[in-house]
Amino acid sequence: MPNMKVCFLRSAYEIFYSHLFVILLITFTAFLLGCSDQKKPSLSGEEKNNSVVRGMIVAPGLKDPKVIAPLEDAWKRIDPKEDGWDSEVLNEVATKKLKALSEIILSKTLIKEKDLEEIESDEYKGSKLRPKLLNEIYKNEEFIVKRGLPDNSSRLSLRETINELLSLFTDGPEKIALKLYKIDQLDSLGKKSDSVFKGRVLVNISGNLNGKYCQINSEWETLWSLSYDSPKLKGIDVLFYEEVIRRASNSQKLFIDVTRSVFRDDAAYTNQLLKSTDHWRSRIARDFGLDVVANHGIALGDVNGDGLDDLYVCQQGGLPNRLFLRQKDGSLKDITKSSNTGWLDYCASALILDFDNDGDKDIAISQNFKILFMDNIGDLKFELALGLGTHAQTFSISSADFDNDGDLDLFLCGYNPPSGPESESGVMGEPMPYHDAKNGGKNKLLRNDGNWNFTEVTEESGLNQNNDRFSFASSWHDYDGDGDLDLYVANDYGRNNLYQNNDGRFVDVAKELGVEDMSAGMSVSWGDYDRDGISDLYVSNMFSSAGNRITYQRQFKSEANPDLVNDFRRHARGNSLFKGVLGKPFKDVSETANVTMGRWAWGSRFADIDNDGWLDILVANGFITAPDTGDL
Repeated sequence: MPNMKVCFLRSAYEIFYSHLFVILLITFTAFLLGCSDQKKPSLSGEEKNNSVVRGMIVAPGLKDPKVIAPLEDAWKRIDPKEDGWDSEVLNEVATKKLKALSEIILSKTLIKEKDLEEIESDEYKGSKLRPKLLNEIYKNEEFIVKRGLPDNSSRLSLRETINELLSLFTDGPEKIALKLYKIDQLDSLGKKSDSVFKGRVLVNISGNLNGKYCQINSEWETLWSLSYDSPKLKGIDVLFYEEVIRRASNSQKLFIDVTRSVFRDDAAYTNQLLKSTDHWRSRIARDFGLDVVANHGIALGDVNGDGLDDLYVCQQGGLPNRLFLRQKDGSLKDITKSSNTGWLDYCASALILDFDNDGDKDIAISQNFKILFMDNIGDLKFELALGLGTHAQTFSISSADFDNDGDLDLFLCGYNPPSGPESESGVMGEPMPYHDAKNGGKNKLLRNDGNWNFTEVTEESGLNQNNDRFSFASSWHDYDGDGDLDLYVANDYGRNNLYQNNDGRFVDVAKELGVEDMSAGMSVSWGDYDRDGISDLYVSNMFSSAGNRITYQRQFKSEANPDLVNDFRRHARGNSLFKGVLGKPFKDVSETANVTMGRWAWGSRFADIDNDGWLDILVANGFITAPDTGDL
């Protein structure tokens, strides 16, 4: 059973890393400018006195101006207007206009000319936002999906085409999100005297359309007047248009949030799990392992043999992990204290599996720079059977019988390497180079020799090849059908690994088979999405709108090799889908299959969500650096 690591929505790589990222990527790669508009949180009087240093939340007693002040000074010096990044200045002002347009659309059922005075240029001419002809490309009991070829022959005013779209909705749209993610170089349009620039915009609009709930997914190419203060739209051409329509009545939903009813207001749920990271980071010292990024997984497994999966939740340092026993009525009961599973150290990942082959499920836990094995001794109790140092901060663990000897072995994804005398601090060093880092923590393969004896066999098994990355997640799968399990490793800051298993000896064949996927690998999932009998591969990565804007500007690494520039562009592209081809390398179908846009994607999984026999893709995403702006 592969590890199903779930990453919760997380803020920047801790407060320190949010600044570090922006500094690095503005000055060197400029990938993450979207993190720049952090707002100070609202704090009580006590918290203001104890928890804030120069506007930054820290744990009580951990006020370190020597660290914080230089970061804040560097932050203040970041100014696209002064640095020559016209694309980011234009993005900021154009985004404000798109936000205003969204607000107008949401507040109106019929738009008048005066409503768009500050947004629409007098010369505006654009295509229909909804094509005349839509073709039904998919239908099941739950959904109808329609797509249409853009009709860019008609040139209408912005008011006309928006009103045409609004007329389809009952009481207007419910939600709208417009995200500018790419800006063409100013001089790519001709002379700067043309006074225009172009921008790609991702569009989501949802609401009741013709009596059915509908989500519109579209992409616009927008033309703007060149103004660094108040640009206006001169035109919109639709590049892509899709409608996803719920066939059921509007009152029916495919999924219903039952979290509170399942936990039944359990004290551990209401007093611990329901509290935000912002809540705990002002109350727990970082020394205990508080991770603002919130890299904490969950594990499912039947710990008492009743046929029902139970839930183990990994937590921040200073907060106990939680074991919940599933009841026959579907609710969860907290048995952490009685089961002896409430570890207080920082934990990132866990597995509930039978490691000692005695017929019951044990628990393996990655605990910062350690791995713990909890033996299931019966009567819903566990005891520590083994603890091993990992010499790298383990972000996730996965298990498989790689040598086919009948017991489960363990693979550890080592993210952060040791850092001197404070080797267990989990402080990340600067990835070098950023887009293809080779200074991460070492992964480890632990062979199960029985009776709670595990032997590290990383070197002798061949898994030490290319074992210098910031590894985030891994998945076992016999992709070549030779009877033994192969291993794919998703790495942050660069290339991934595909280790082919040849009778217990591994060789990295990722480059040879076209699945290195140079990006910010966060998760991996195997499946046969096209039902051709050949395994396919899905990898979640960071989608960076700032990276898509900046890496296509002329001044971005203007003296560098074009291949290097393309590497950075790939880094910002988003998620990847690799189609398996019999006897040949995998085929990258990411863009043609329309799966790259997963936002800031973490965990992902192939799953037949609607029970139609075809594998869908579920992606957990989010990156919290400021209050939600509603712009994707």
